[in-house]
Amino acid sequence: MGEVRIGTCSWTDPTLIESEEFYPDKKMSAEARLKFYAEHFNTVEVDATFYALPSEKVVGLQTIRTHDDFILHYKAFGLLTKHSINPGRLPKAVKEMLSPELLAKRLLKYKEVSQEAKDMVFQMFESALRPADSAGKLGVVLFQYPPFFICNEENKEYILECKARFPQYKLAIEFRHIPISFYNSSYSRGNN
Repeated sequence: MGEVRIGTCSWTDPTLIESEEFYPDKKMSAEARLKFYAEHFNTVEVDATFYALPSEKVVGLQTIRTHDDFILHYKAFGLLTKHSINPGRLPKAVKEMLSPELLAKRLLKYKEVSQEAKDMVFQMFESALRPADSAGKLGVVLFQYPPFFICNEENKEYILECKARFPQYKLAIEFRHIPISFYNSSYSRGNN
């Protein structure tokens, strides 16, 4: 039988912190909160990396703040999954590659970003995960694609491109597009 791991999608989820049911103190430091979490669970999905690129330093700290058997799964940065992103959350090096007009937008679409900037984002994300990988604590990199990411040749090729950019990492793929035919099926009406 395979190994079973139990965790949540974030040790910093506001509802988890505010509930006062799990953490002994709402004002715990990030370090103390992760250490406490790791005493009770043996894995976590790092959801924050969907919203902002992590740094090697941050991933390194997450790695050393957890026990040897702890596994960290990282959600791919939103731009890597073709989601719109907040340009204000991009690292300085990537911002320098964007025009002032793009930086002023509330949300930046994948197609508006130059290939050079996308390449840098891929490289920065890949290198940021190295501390967890080197420590044997990296589980999967979760690519959660948006609802408009449908089953077609272009998107199949993009998934293969993502895998090629992360050859040493395990990728997990999540689709959020459900064809309308699924909703009209007898399965969705409870007949199966």
